[in-house]
Amino acid sequence: MARLKTLCSILLLAMLVAIPAAAADPPPAPFNPFKLFKPGPFSAEFEVYSGGITGDSVGAAFQSATRGDYGGRFTFGFMKGFNFCLDYMYSNQSRSFTAVTPAVGTLPSGRLLMRSKNLNMVFGSGEFTYLSTKHAKFYISPGVGFVRNGSRNMTFITPLGAASSPILPGTAVTFNLGTGVKIYPWKHLGFRFDVRDHVSGGGTGTLGANGLCAAVYPPPPECAVNNAQQYFGSIPVQNNLVFTLGLIFRIK
Repeated sequence: MARLKTLCSILLLAMLVAIPAAAADPPPAPFNPFKLFKPGPFSAEFEVYSGGITGDSVGAAFQSATRGDYGGRFTFGFMKGFNFCLDYMYSNQSRSFTAVTPAVGTLPSGRLLMRSKNLNMVFGSGEFTYLSTKHAKFYISPGVGFVRNGSRNMTFITPLGAASSPILPGTAVTFNLGTGVKIYPWKHLGFRFDVRDHVSGGGTGTLGANGLCAAVYPPPPECAVNNAQQYFGSIPVQNNLVFTLGLIFRIK
């Protein structure tokens, strides 16, 4: 929450810088979507950004912790109101997914806990400018890409104790929809405030890669969880709401 308040304060400051120049701008013309795709001069921008990411899911057993995010974006275009964006974003967001296992042989029932300690997102998006003045552009931006859940491990917990083992990272297709504003107080330098929702699966990959087995206890690290998928089922849909504030460098 503190990070979000800081981002909003910086955005307001940037808007105040742009207001004196924007006040002299003529009123914007009515929005015509067909004009977005008219040919225009080639433009290119590079951006670095940071912000916050929070998450939720369809499925009570899947939990995400709010963390920061950091990334870079390259934007280019040759049409009047439509650009292409290529993004990379990293977050140390942690995720956990739990399931209860039945008793196996002489072992009591236990709990399987899968953890992911970070996210890496690579995605592309379009950028439709629906309102533009001399010093500001408001846009809507749909996109698609991949999210990789790294640093994963599985823990098997019973009343007798617990044992953990790493498992392979998981990758999933992600769809996103964002909106925001780009403000240009100076010719080659600007700011972007972006709010974007990423929707994806919780991540694929072999759940028991080097994991655990219930045949003996404590389970040796080289064993795999027998039928772990039947306890977890399908990893639920994940919603990640991302807030970012970026510094834009106009290349051309």
